Amino acid sequence: MALANKATNVTKYVAGGTGDNIIPDGFIKTVEKVWLDTYVFSSSATIGTGMVIDIAVIPQGKKVTGIEVWGLKASLISATSTNAISIGARYGTTATTNATQFLGATTLGTVTFDNIPIMATSGLNVEVTGATHTIFLQVTAASPSITAGTIVTKVRYT
Repeated sequence: MALANKATNVTKYVAGGTGDNIIPDGFIKTVEKVWLDTYVFSSSATIGTGMVIDIAVIPQGKKVTGIEVWGLKASLISATSTNAISIGARYGTTATTNATQFLGATTLGTVTFDNIPIMATSGLNVEVTGATHTIFLQVTAASPSITAGTIVTKVRYT
């Protein structure tokens, strides 16, 4: 049998976990925390282009390990390919944002998301430094036409 390739922290662990091989706190032998939240909207509060929904506040020194967004059902989304969202972060109390830190603008189109989450694809396992991070969902489409429902979110961190 061929020898297995090793991920970064496995390599450090096998090398003894000392000196340059120290595995930072929060990557092994840790407890994962979960921020669960919901956002309920109705036809009187349609989600429009550029709308930002804050879904979690992650303290400084923590590492975001996963983000899931549930509830963007096909029945709520117009039959167009311009429906898109992104998942980003705002740092501290400033308006500085990175609207695509965790998920770049992703076209939803007419895909059925009834039982499938939209998940972060980048920026994971990076330590929140300098200030708290407010994680947000942003509608980036030209005409989202999302008119009623409940968005359920799960943000995991160590």
